[in-house]
Amino acid sequence: MTGQPVGRRQEAPSSKVSTLDLNLLRVFIAVYEARSLTGAARVMHVTQPAISQSLARLRRDLADDLFFREARRMLPTPFAEELYPSIRESLERIDGAVATRGFDPASSRRRFRMALSELGELHWFDDIAAALMGAGPLIALETEALDHATIADRLTRGAVDLAINSAPIPGDFETHTIKVEQYVALMSRSHPLATRRLDFDAYRTADHVAVVRDSGRPNVENALHALGGIPQARFSVNHFSTLPTLLERGTLVATTPRSLAEAWSASQSLVYRALPFPIAPVEVKLYARTAHSDAPALRWFQDTVLAAIRNGQQNILAPALPRSP
Repeated sequence: MTGQPVGRRQEAPSSKVSTLDLNLLRVFIAVYEARSLTGAARVMHVTQPAISQSLARLRRDLADDLFFREARRMLPTPFAEELYPSIRESLERIDGAVATRGFDPASSRRRFRMALSELGELHWFDDIAAALMGAGPLIALETEALDHATIADRLTRGAVDLAINSAPIPGDFETHTIKVEQYVALMSRSHPLATRRLDFDAYRTADHVAVVRDSGRPNVENALHALGGIPQARFSVNHFSTLPTLLERGTLVATTPRSLAEAWSASQSLVYRALPFPIAPVEVKLYARTAHSDAPALRWFQDTVLAAIRNGQQNILAPALPRSP
């Protein structure tokens, strides 16, 4: 259908409503959230014709068009808008009650999808991959670079199953805090600031290198802005992995997550110091997409990833933050 929403044409027979197939309701939620038949098919791991057939049955049973086409999007009718919250809540309760039933990781060939930043891969991918290989020898995992501009939409449409991010992702997603990260100043052991007190003026006037894709950097910038200004970085790079070589030259300072600074200072000629200004810690969170037809598999994946991350973090003894001399 195209054009404006037509609303309900007639009352749906009560016998039809009381015997609706749950799978049809899952199709309704998938189309509503994806705003397209193709997107709904991707989320539910079925073909687009299968989605179209299910939607036709649901339209007939509920005596409403439910969606109308506008350009390339499927937009909900007023009746669909009214139905959505109740159906979604009901399906979430059902999915939660059977969260780990019906999925066998030992025999599954499921391919999961996860969005990670560069730091996310450095910190956790090894532990996650090891956990998946141990529990499901045929299970596969694809990762994609975390794009802050599109990640909310990709989670909503089911293009990715999980995402880990240190900046809030807008939307109604299940979230788990997996880490609280402090930021520090990282530099070469030969840098002049490595052997003297790091005060605010010294930090502000130093030559800085910044990682433009660091999702926690806005916290640093907000703290500096409150103090009267943000130092202009002399150099900007795309990847954290570029920093050690640059910093070892002894002239630059980088403001980085403490966990990364700890790892590099333990094995390279780098040191880190507490920042000379107050800054709120960054909360790193795992975000999970809403499950529709495969809640048991997604619940298993989410629980396995969380356990792998938390077990890996427990095995790391973090040294105390060095005091500025």
